[in-house]
Amino acid sequence: MAVIRRSGEIRADRETAPGYSKVISRILAGPANGCDDITVRMVSIGPQGRLPRAEYGFQRIITVVQGELVFMDGDGTVHLVGQGDVVIVRPFERHHFQNDSTSLARIHVAETKGA
Repeated sequence: MAVIRRSGEIRADRETAPGYSKVISRILAGPANGCDDITVRMVSIGPQGRLPRAEYGFQRIITVVQGELVFMDGDGTVHLVGQGDVVIVRPFERHHFQNDSTSLARIHVAETKGA
């Protein structure tokens, strides 16, 4: 049976770990909702906000839903990504996002189950 989650039911968590700045994360779907192999988040990055440079043991597919972000890939190359762009990050690829603009940016992050 399908699961419908209403926007008002999805808790917003402010990311406060080192390296995060002006970031709100919402888990749209994950293990708590019966999704055992994938987690999907909506991440809001405020103006001048950032996510830390990090790597994960699973693949991530990131879609820019709103705004523009600076993305640094595993090779250290910097890219400007905007609404509708999709970034596919391989497992253990160190990467980073930051919002250098004066507008809010939002991304959807789909993560496969970790090893």
